[in-house]
Amino acid sequence: MGNATNALHSYREFLETIPLDKYREKFKAVKWVEQDLPREILPQWSIFMHYWDKQSFLDFDSWFEDFWQLLHSNSTSLAVLKDFKKYYFDKDNDGWFKLGFRARMYRTWTAVLTQLDFCYMFAYVCEKKGKVVVLECNADLDIAGVDLRVGDIDFGVGKISQRKEARSAAIVRRNTIQIPYAVFNVDDYVRKSKSPRVSEENRIAYQNALKAFYKYFVLLKNGFVCFGQKYVDWVVENLEDPDQLKEQIKSLLKELSGE
Repeated sequence: MGNATNALHSYREFLETIPLDKYREKFKAVKWVEQDLPREILPQWSIFMHYWDKQSFLDFDSWFEDFWQLLHSNSTSLAVLKDFKKYYFDKDNDGWFKLGFRARMYRTWTAVLTQLDFCYMFAYVCEKKGKVVVLECNADLDIAGVDLRVGDIDFGVGKISQRKEARSAAIVRRNTIQIPYAVFNVDDYVRKSKSPRVSEENRIAYQNALKAFYKYFVLLKNGFVCFGQKYVDWVVENLEDPDQLKEQIKSLLKELSGE
């Protein structure tokens, strides 16, 4: 990977350029390509190649067209893609299907970018602490449900969008330690923390949840949520003690729930 400090800095700069609001509006109603994709047309190998192996941080549209051409240049993936498209009406010379496929790829793209932010921060913290570890982060692991493997510990990044999800979030899933990733609606939390229509108990809970959010995460100007160094510090510090790590995550989940 090279220098982890420079890699993290470059990656965060790239994340901040993504026009999240633009794509959210563009794709919010485009959800007609939703069923499971055949392995031959999954995008993970392309995403990991560009954004992890090569650190070639393409914008979404450039990456998608590169991936679309890749599918069409391989006879096996092209045959699978053509067969997959039989589920759909072929409108506008492939335009209708391609729009739905593009929206589906965007959702996968942003999800993997989130996982990679954890990996980049993990590598940075290890470098800073002088800790030598082997990080395994690739498409095959991702497809198997593992976002990062360090030694015999598998990590999965689990999205939490509400306080109630923090209260019930799992810490271990299929022998994978879940790393909570909070994507709270900060503006809504601020409003509820001040609203006289919300009970005092819940106002305090929202205030506490916001404090925890900013304690463990970084909110970029465009709204992309990144992992804070403080969060990943104690993940790295407890690599040799998974039980302690699980206790730390339980404590974090309580904080994010507003307790």
